[in-house]
Formats: sequence, structure tokens, C-alpha cells
Amino acid sequence: MMFRSWVSAILLAGLIVPMANSEAAKSKTPVGKSAAKAGPRPKISIQAKKLIFAKDFLGFRVFVRKAYSLKMSHSEWFEIKNLISQNCDRVGYDLISFWNARNASGKNELDLQLEKADTLMLAGKYEEAFAEAQSVAKKLKTLIRSRPDARILLPYVFHTMGRALYGARRYEESMEVYQWINTAYPHIRQVLFEKMWAAFKAGRVDIALGAIASQRSGYFYTYLPTESYLIQSYLFKRLCREDELNQVNAEMKQYEEKLSKGDIKDWVSKDITTALLWQLSKAKPRPTDLLRIVPLGDRVNEQKEIAQALNRVYEKQKPVILSDLKTILAYAHLAKVSDTSAVLKPVESLKSRDELLKRDLEVWPADSSEEWLDEIGKHVLIGESLCTKGK
Repeated sequence: MMFRSWVSAILLAGLIVPMANSEAAKSKTPVGKSAAKAGPRPKISIQAKKLIFAKDFLGFRVFVRKAYSLKMSHSEWFEIKNLISQNCDRVGYDLISFWNARNASGKNELDLQLEKADTLMLAGKYEEAFAEAQSVAKKLKTLIRSRPDARILLPYVFHTMGRALYGARRYEESMEVYQWINTAYPHIRQVLFEKMWAAFKAGRVDIALGAIASQRSGYFYTYLPTESYLIQSYLFKRLCREDELNQVNAEMKQYEEKLSKGDIKDWVSKDITTALLWQLSKAKPRPTDLLRIVPLGDRVNEQKEIAQALNRVYEKQKPVILSDLKTILAYAHLAKVSDTSAVLKPVESLKSRDELLKRDLEVWPADSSEEWLDEIGKHVLIGESLCTKGK
């Protein structure tokens, strides 16, 4: 599995809306200073609060991006930081790192520790990275009541811990940490993907296929990450379940066909971050929008920038996904015609339903129409290996 720390992953995924053509991006002005003198203006944080109170989330997003280059006190910067953290699921998760960069000199001890964990992860020092992230998690738990963004930041830290444990080949522990991350986390589908890999490496076929079932939740994009198809193909072959392998192949071909048509509308629902940005880009003007603070023209320009950014990421990812699908389909075909005993060691048995029920688990079909958000990530495969059938 290719993985990076969560900070790098967010940036490299291309989900931060580009600011190259805006005045805010060109400004390198630190908090408390201004490149040009400005006349009297209302307090920035008060205007930002008015936009949030009016539920004018697109207006707030535009306002924050423009405020980036304005002179303000540290307390004003911090007030807006809290507003972003508390409303990131409506104004865009990318604003968190964007606004934090506005005050690079204002990092506290926890920020510095997270940066250190990030650096250690990228250097392949996974045990050290885990220790740093674990230390931050312990401190954040004590700050949940006093620090507004502590509860939001905690799952990001858990994500780093899970990745560090995976990198250190501590797969069982990695699975456990991934289980701590709640479904409100914006990168929950990525967590399920990584949990799948950890379970696969730990030899837990039931949990690996269960994690894939959770990735199929109706709350997500219809199609899976390509590596999820690879793992499914491999495991279903090891379980001698040819019908399921055929279904996976059919779905990959359907995905390939849909991508080739180039429709971005389905792709943007692949995770919470892109789906939210797409919704903002399509939001219609409302009578309650505070146009006196953020004019209509600025809102339209913001929506165009979001749409263009998403299209750039889509066009960049599409050929890679198509290439991966072709490779996995070729592998799956090879697996079907190969001798299992010579190529893949068969899985003879899985945990029984009775064993699972002893752990107070409820039994629900993965494709059940009655699905609850808090069930995501709790699936395990209940079935049997067919490798001994007919012998």
C-alpha cells in the first residue's frame, strides 16, 4: 500500500482549491502586518460570524479566502480559525490548512509535534512517528472541552497513528486504531481502504472483505478504489468463490465504461471532501445571503474556481484509474485460469457466524437497504471457503 501522513495526503490529492490567480495566494503577509494601508473596516471576525449565523457558507468561504491578505490581530485570526474548524463540513475542509498557513509563526506545541510526526512518516521512521502522534492524541483528549478544534483534530491524529503502525508492520494494532476513527471523519473511506490493507497483511480475510463491504456503503461513490478490486480478486480466488470473482470483474468493466464517458458528477461523490466542494460550486443564491459582505460576482468566481479545480483533479486521475483497472482485470483473468494450488494458497476456512455472534455482533447483509452511518467500518465477511467443496 502506498501511503503518506494525512497532511501530505490531503495536499497531494489535489483537493486544496488553487489560489494561484488570487490576491490572497500572492500575499505572504504574516498576521498583524499589511502590505498596503487600508481604510477603516468592520472587524473581520464579526463579519465572519455574521456569515456563519446566516448559514451563508459559500459567502463565508469567499470571505475567508479574501481575508487571508488583510491585516488582523492574532485574536481575530484565531477566532476565524475556530469558525472554520467548527463549520468545515459546510465551508470546505481545505480551508483548515489554508487558514493555518496564514499564521505559520503561531504554531503551538501540538502543531509542532504533528509536523514532526509527519516528517518522520515521510522518512520511513514509523515507530518514532507513532510515538509522536500517540503523544498528541493523549494531549488532545484532555483538551476536548477547552479547545474547539480538538475533537475535529483527533481523528486526523488517529489516522496518522494507524498509518504509522501499518508502516511498522504492526497490522493488528493498525486495524484497531483505524476502528477508533468515527464516520464523520472526512477521509473515512480512505481509512476503510487502509484498514482493508492492514487486515489483508494480517491474514484476516473476513475483516479485509468486510472493510471492502463498508467501502460500498450508499454514503460513498458507487465504485471502489482500484486496489480494493485487486484485493477482492485475490481473496475471492483464494476462497475459490468464482461467482463473486465474476461479479467483481463485471463491476470493474462497468466502472471502466463509465469513466471512459468522462462524467465527473459521479466521481465527485468518491469522498466527503470532493462531494462538499461540488455542492458549494453548484449552490444557488438565496435571499438570506449577505451580499453586502460578499458580492454576487465574487461568489460566482469562487464557484468557477472550485469547478475548474475539481475538473483538473478528475482529468489527472481518470487515465491512472483506467490503466489500473485494465491491469487488475488482466490479473483477475489470470487468477481464474491458473491452478490455485500452484499459484495461490487457498483459504480453507473462515470464522463461523457463531464465533462472531459471541462478540455481540449483529448480522446484516452488506447490501441491505436499511443502513446506518455508524455501521460503516463494522462489516466482516460471514461465509465459507469453497475450496474444499466437491473434493
